[in-house]
Amino acid sequence: MKAWLLQCKFEVLRNLRNRRFFFVSILLPVGFYFLYVHLIGKSIVIDGVAWPKYYMVSMATFGVVGTGLNGLSSRVAYERTQGWVKLMQTTPQRASNYITTKIAANLLLNILEVAILFVAGAAFEHVTMSLAAWILVAITTILGGLVFIALGILVGHLAGSDASQIVASILYFLMSITGGLWMPVSTMPPVMRHIANFMPTYHLAHIAWSVMGNKGVSITDVWVLFLYLVVFTGLAVYLANRRSDVRVA
Repeated sequence: MKAWLLQCKFEVLRNLRNRRFFFVSILLPVGFYFLYVHLIGKSIVIDGVAWPKYYMVSMATFGVVGTGLNGLSSRVAYERTQGWVKLMQTTPQRASNYITTKIAANLLLNILEVAILFVAGAAFEHVTMSLAAWILVAITTILGGLVFIALGILVGHLAGSDASQIVASILYFLMSITGGLWMPVSTMPPVMRHIANFMPTYHLAHIAWSVMGNKGVSITDVWVLFLYLVVFTGLAVYLANRRSDVRVA
């Protein structure tokens, strides 16, 4: 257990020391949040939710997506091509530690990213919610990041380190835009609104938007996210086993 915790700590610190990751996944969402809250105006209401509160969740989700994709894809691809996992199999550690520590580390980073956005919203934009709503929105956003952690690992197994970073960046911005994280889905053209219904980014953020609008959690959002998680995880495991990169001890 001690070795697992040390490896998890190493994964967290390695990501935080990565300037590109820190900028794209943590600083960029905060910067966009302040920028668009003041550009659009605090008095705007979207689906019954004040704009500063609505966009706080949008950017928290944006950051969580980036943590999973940018934090894992190129690293997994690089370590896979360099034989890092096979090297770990020669040590006393369980081979499964390689993946489980990365997942745990990314969840911790999700907590950090969501906490920063929530503090920014509450302290500077006067966002208020009940304690139960804060907790529910935080938990769903953080755990919903598992979908994008699985996608990041999948991308890392599909391409080399350089190509995986490009693919991850494209997916990051495309899924964020089409999922309504940069602009409300209700303001999009009909075709874009239709596409948003298939995006995991939209369904993750929609859970929080619904909670804040006192509409309750839609079971459709939960099922769509669960389906994406199963598909991404299944494909990642299949590719990992096919290439004999990861053997669960």
